[in-house]
Amino acid sequence: MESRAILATGFGPRKCAKIGQPLKDQISRLPDEILVYILSCLTLKEAARTSVLSKRWIDLWRSMACLDFDASKVLKKMFSIPSWGRYADFVRKERHKYVEWVDKVLLQSDKSLALDYLRVAFYLDNCYGDEIHKWLQHAFARRVQRLELNLFPDDDPPATQESYTFHYELFCPSSGQSQPGYSEIHHHAQIGFKSLRALSLISVNVTGEVLEFFLINCPFLERLVVEASSVLINLRVCGPSIALKYLEVCCCLMLQSIIVSDTNLVFLKTTEAHHLVLQNVPMLVNVWVSGNSRNLVRDVTSWLSCCLSKLEVLTLRANKFQVSQEKGIVHELPQLTNLKEFVLIASASKDHSLIGFTSLIRASPNLEKFVLKFRIPINS
Repeated sequence: MESRAILATGFGPRKCAKIGQPLKDQISRLPDEILVYILSCLTLKEAARTSVLSKRWIDLWRSMACLDFDASKVLKKMFSIPSWGRYADFVRKERHKYVEWVDKVLLQSDKSLALDYLRVAFYLDNCYGDEIHKWLQHAFARRVQRLELNLFPDDDPPATQESYTFHYELFCPSSGQSQPGYSEIHHHAQIGFKSLRALSLISVNVTGEVLEFFLINCPFLERLVVEASSVLINLRVCGPSIALKYLEVCCCLMLQSIIVSDTNLVFLKTTEAHHLVLQNVPMLVNVWVSGNSRNLVRDVTSWLSCCLSKLEVLTLRANKFQVSQEKGIVHELPQLTNLKEFVLIASASKDHSLIGFTSLIRASPNLEKFVLKFRIPINS
């Protein structure tokens, strides 16, 4: 007789559930940590909508550690309105709705949990200063690690109000305050801001003193972005105890000086390079700068003289491209022995020449990548 192998029946197909029998919700049986992680892959509004699924899901979204108040769809619609009257009315209504949304979410979220990320990005001015101030207090009380405040995103509409100003009051409450729980909130806020690892302030008026306060008192702050601050005049990033690795300072029209000294900065981006002073920055290998002068190559080598030999990536943006074949050439440049990538961003017409930048290429014997990005005006 032939012998036959006997198959284990435990791996056989199971019978299908009877028609009309409800299927068991296996996802809802997962631990809270996994479910909250799943929610983190959704937008904030999508995550909040899951509260209607069942009792198990009602409060899960409140434990999310990343709060991104993204209103990009509304902003896109806002800036596409051609009529100023309709635009102003739309902005007024959407601002009110956005502020209500942020207030509601922060009120309902679990305040005992640390906050990994908070992003507020909407066209808000100083008229909403009290609300923004309250949101920042909430973030610091929850030991926020990454904070982004972008109050004038994307295409800029005509400015009619003053930008929100970032005040010291967030850290140093005045003794005259008598609001219920005020001192307790500020106690937690004073502790919580020290957890910052990344801070981005766009279209927020912030002084150099406040920024330096962050740099000195936040031992983990490695990334700082400041854009379009009308009150930033001087900024000092000095001292080996500062943890900063990434610094971006752009479109601050009143800026007079940026001094970076004795730090381990790795990346620097600025549109005010003519105000830049660099001293002893041994780790600086990636620089993005822009300029308006006719002798941009010569100016850049002056601005970056202390770190040129160590640069690995250099990006130049020529705002007013005026380099001629004769004046643009710099014959004596220090060797950029470590430069691997050179990116040139410029607007050029048929009367302009790129030949002035070839001196940088010749001075870079180990260059591996050269990227050219330029726009030619229609009327050129």
